Amino acid sequence: MQKGAFKRLWWAVLGVCALGGVAWAQGPWDPAEHLVPFWDSVELQARVVNPARNADADAEPRLAIRAGVEMMDYEDVIGISQRERGVVVLDQDGTEIHRSEDAQRSRWYRETDNILNRIGMEEGADEFSISVSVPLDPNAAYPTSLSRVEWITDVLIAETFMTVDIPFEASEVWIEPVPGLEILVEAASAAEGSYTYRIKAIHDPEAVAFGSTSSWHLWSDEVPPATMLIGMDMLNAAGEPVWERGTSGGFSRGSSGHGTEDGLMETTSTGTGRCSACGDVTTIRYTFALDPYEVEARMALEDVPVPGF
Repeated sequence: MQKGAFKRLWWAVLGVCALGGVAWAQGPWDPAEHLVPFWDSVELQARVVNPARNADADAEPRLAIRAGVEMMDYEDVIGISQRERGVVVLDQDGTEIHRSEDAQRSRWYRETDNILNRIGMEEGADEFSISVSVPLDPNAAYPTSLSRVEWITDVLIAETFMTVDIPFEASEVWIEPVPGLEILVEAASAAEGSYTYRIKAIHDPEAVAFGSTSSWHLWSDEVPPATMLIGMDMLNAAGEPVWERGTSGGFSRGSSGHGTEDGLMETTSTGTGRCSACGDVTTIRYTFALDPYEVEARMALEDVPVPGF
């Protein structure tokens, strides 16, 4: 990245903190060790439409299957795609009655904490849900049960994470926290009960995903960049997030950006926060996932009952 007019600081040498050091997973991430699928409900839906009133209406019967996945361990999970694919449904005799497209088109990954539904199950267990609509042949007998329901959930994984601490203060110095990203803290102020900031960033989108910390989009033939921003926190002098010390309040963040002539992205991020400890902000902590990759989690359920009329 060519920013010769500005002083460049390598915080990877001067100011990097790791999450308990560099965290390495033990071998490849195996979905079978972390994900447990279950069925929640099955509805048999049928209706009759008067052809004289609406000849084009869809009146075919359907099965509405609501299932889910329990995540026993999601420490290395960055995000989960909300679009299940490759759905295959077999009736009680093992006959295929439904198959959906298996192509890995664009994936929209949402941050794990945003998609998981915490419902007070046993400690460490969270879940997210999926819904499958299965059209049925109106001229054939309805299935009495489903011997197997299969689908694929795409999961975004990283085995290594890194945090970078930057002073919460306005500066004229461009900082390069990771290769392919430079940031400039243009404004930063903290007073009793509030803080505000404005940060400019220039990054190579093929090397670094920077901007959102809650969702990431990948096209069909796109692979994750080598570095992804997954978190941004405001810390006090003791290195504690101010929100853990605040009893009430809120925060807001926003960003806007555009491409440059040399293929880079220029982004301006702004944010404000209000809490009892917000005036103690001294540090901005960025959390990055290194060398992320995608995993096809193939889920399967067996002997799923079907209601009758």
